[in-house]
Amino acid sequence: MMYVVSYDIVDDKRRRHLAKYLESYGVRVQYSVFETELNEKQLSAMIKGIKKKINTSEDTVRIYPIQKDLRDRIITIGTDKGSFFDEEFYIVG
Repeated sequence: MMYVVSYDIVDDKRRRHLAKYLESYGVRVQYSVFETELNEKQLSAMIKGIKKKINTSEDTVRIYPIQKDLRDRIITIGTDKGSFFDEEFYIVG
């Protein structure tokens, strides 16, 4: 499933660490927004890692699921940075 992860992190160092961490899971589409393609196990691992990297009394992270049949309804105005490969892909070597 696709998930949109947005965050509001107070501390610059924590914000950089979280952004770097989220880059390993998805594509940055805005300064504080990532799109990810994850199964349940990956989602759980990502959430566990997020919890270790933020201060829950100051910071906020929101994760929104996007169903596959709704992806084509995402509206982007300007440069579209959030594109993923669907079921089929090719590895060229």
